[in-house]
Amino acid sequence: MEREAFLSRVRSAIDLSRLPEGSDTDPGPLVPDLPPVDLVERFANALETVSGTLHVGEGLAAIDHIIERYSPGPLLAWDDGELPITGASQRFLDAGCGLIDGTVPSSADGRVDHQRGYFDVKYGLTGAEAAFAETGSIVVRSGLGRPRMASLIPLIHIVLLPEDRIFRSPMHWLTEPGSDAAGAANVVYITGPSRTADIEQKITLGVHGPRELHVILVPA
Repeated sequence: MEREAFLSRVRSAIDLSRLPEGSDTDPGPLVPDLPPVDLVERFANALETVSGTLHVGEGLAAIDHIIERYSPGPLLAWDDGELPITGASQRFLDAGCGLIDGTVPSSADGRVDHQRGYFDVKYGLTGAEAAFAETGSIVVRSGLGRPRMASLIPLIHIVLLPEDRIFRSPMHWLTEPGSDAAGAANVVYITGPSRTADIEQKITLGVHGPRELHVILVPA
């Protein structure tokens, strides 16, 4: 077909086209209408699928078990007041783990020296804003007393997750009145340990982030 004839037909179609009438009523957030499930069981299965580990039971005992398995090492943690289990950080210190300061200095030289200390971080201890049963993902919001690097750079990321923060999907969480993702400076969605694949499609864990993800379920 000649170019001008083709463009003429396009112009004619545009002139005749009409957009469908829109509704005057806001439909609101589109939350998937899914059948009820056991959220903990569904989350546990999804987390296992993405190579994460769920610990159910007494939270401090789970921390002891993890340290015993992997041996003590430097810890970067959220402040105690930001964690759902009292004494969680102290458990690491009692086991011989050194605590790394998560406060980043304001000066350029101070930031460089501070970042050098990140090379040796073995454990990262954080809470979580939410978790999703469909994907095994967790949501971490950084802020005052919540250093963002605690979930990004350690070899082993340990998450203290309240059971009532498990939602079916991201939309089920975002439509909750208490969710404040838009008001946070940094929100990270984490699905299992860090993973990458080389040109032969061989999966390697821990190249760009934690090699292991342990989620400790805290009773509501």
